Amino acid sequence: MTRRQKQWLVRILIGGGIGIAALIPVGGLFNDLVMGGLLAMGNHTPFRLVSYDLEQLVGPAALGVQLGLYFLMGAVVGVSTLPFADDGATLVRRSLAHFAVTAGALALLVCLCGWNWGELAPLLVYLGLLAAVYLLIWLARWVGWYAEVAAIREKLGLPPGPSPLKWKETLPYVPFALGLCLVLPALLRAFDAPDVPVLSGILYPMLLAVGCFFSGAFLAKRRGFCLLYPVLCGLLLIPTVFWLYHASALPYAAVAFLAALIGEVPGLTLKLARERKEE
Repeated sequence: MTRRQKQWLVRILIGGGIGIAALIPVGGLFNDLVMGGLLAMGNHTPFRLVSYDLEQLVGPAALGVQLGLYFLMGAVVGVSTLPFADDGATLVRRSLAHFAVTAGALALLVCLCGWNWGELAPLLVYLGLLAAVYLLIWLARWVGWYAEVAAIREKLGLPPGPSPLKWKETLPYVPFALGLCLVLPALLRAFDAPDVPVLSGILYPMLLAVGCFFSGAFLAKRRGFCLLYPVLCGLLLIPTVFWLYHASALPYAAVAFLAALIGEVPGLTLKLARERKEE
C-alpha cells in the first residue's frame, strides 16, 4: 500500500467514524421530527434512531443501511481534507468528481432516510447548502495554495516587498470574502422560509463569524497583519444588509469586521513564532 493510499484509508476511517458519531443524533432528530409529524403540526414520536421509511423499505437491515450512509457521508467529507492532484486541470476534474460523489451520498441519505418530507424542494436546499460550503472550502484551499507559492517565490527573492497596505497580499482572499458575504446569504435567503428565516437569520450570522475569523487567521499566518481584509468583510456586508435584510441588521457588518480582525491575532502570533524558530 502506497503512502497516498494509506492517507486516504486513514481519512476514510476517521471521517466515517466521525460521520456516524455526528449523524446519529442529527438523524435521530430528523427521524423524530419528520416521521413523527411535528413538521406537519401533529404529535411527534420519541427519539427514533432509524427512520420509519427506511424500516419499511429494508426491514431489519434498516439500522445497518442508515449507519452505512452515515459512514459514507463522513468518509467523503474526510477524504476532502487531502489534495486531489498537483496540477490545476486535474485538481478541478477530481474536485468536481468528488463533489458529485458527495452530493450523491447526501441525496441517498436524505431520500432513503425520509428527510426530504416527500418533496423535491428540501433535497435541493440540502444540495444547495452543500455546494455553497464546498465552494467556500475550495476557495479557502486555493487561497492557501496561492499563499504557499507566493511564500516560495519570496524565499527565492523573486517578488518585491509587501504592497502598500498589503492590498496585493489581501487580493487572493477577496473571492472567499465575496462568497461568504454576498453569495452565501443570497443562497440561504433563496431557500429560506418566508415567515421564519432560520437559514439566513440564525444560521448565517454564525457561519459569517466563523468564516471571517478563520480566513483572517489564515491570512495573517501567511502574510502578517492585513487591516484591509477585515475592512473588506465589513464593507461587503453593508450592501447585503440593505439587499436581503433591513437596516436593523447592520450589526452583521460589525460582526464580519470584528471576527476577521480578531482572527488575525492568532494567525499573526503563529507567524511570528514560526519566524523566531527559523532564526
